Amino acid sequence: MSRIFSGYPYGVLVMALCLMMMAGHAAADDPAVAVVVSRKIRPYVQVTDGILDQVSQKGVAADVFFLSPGDNTVTSQVKTRILEGSYNLAAAVGPEAAALIWETGFSGKKMYAALLDPAAVHQLPEDACGITLRIPVPVQIETLADTFPSLRKIGLLFDPNHNQWFFDLAVSAVKTRQVPFEIIPLAVTARNRIAVVLNENLGDIDAVWMIPDPTVISEKLIQYVIKQALYANAGVIGYNAYFTRSGAFFSFEFDYQALGGQAGEAILDVLSGKTCTRIPPVFDTRINLKVVEKLGLKVEATP
Repeated sequence: MSRIFSGYPYGVLVMALCLMMMAGHAAADDPAVAVVVSRKIRPYVQVTDGILDQVSQKGVAADVFFLSPGDNTVTSQVKTRILEGSYNLAAAVGPEAAALIWETGFSGKKMYAALLDPAAVHQLPEDACGITLRIPVPVQIETLADTFPSLRKIGLLFDPNHNQWFFDLAVSAVKTRQVPFEIIPLAVTARNRIAVVLNENLGDIDAVWMIPDPTVISEKLIQYVIKQALYANAGVIGYNAYFTRSGAFFSFEFDYQALGGQAGEAILDVLSGKTCTRIPPVFDTRINLKVVEKLGLKVEATP
């Protein structure tokens, strides 16, 4: 059984919560989960649906609370309900929800899902556990090497102020895994440097690898980089379906419903007494075969 609360006027919300408390859960001793969602956007809703599908199969009751960005009244109401409810576990979908759950003083078990950077969440302790939206860098390196054995030089486009760690891990993984390509730094500290850096390097690399980075994220920039790369007979590697739709030859992607199912399994494990850990996300990959053919890349295996 699951119940969802979102955008209630104060009086209606109080009435709904009172009815919930009177009705209780399926049984007093059954485990119950509170799922707090940062906002009602499609990826978070899909993660939440995946969680609910998974836990409902085991008869675990779940209440879902959607936060409203900037609405402190809703935030306060959700905090109160979580503290007063008889929940065994509170799960957060998104960074705002994670911050709320850890700030409430909730004494039950806690975990998160769909966090890009747990370290950036206010007051989230280092031992907080759950599923991030970061595919381990060595896994990405191995996936690229296994899929495109003809790649020899990949230029990583990044701002060192945000993603020097990613570049360092990528270089280390290349050496450790002994993959056939090398990672070339395309480091930029401002958007107006992107054109210059591309112009200096596109003639010497097979692909530009774009990763989540605030300095190089925008639809116009993605389209620009893809266009310039193709002019130089190089391709682009991206991190969601927009890239391959726009002309990148490969992208790492998330099925958010599947991520929710993974989070649901983790919730059931924690409720059963297993240790909660930081878990890498399940992910998909997509190949734009038309662009691969244009570039003359060899595809060893289609993920």
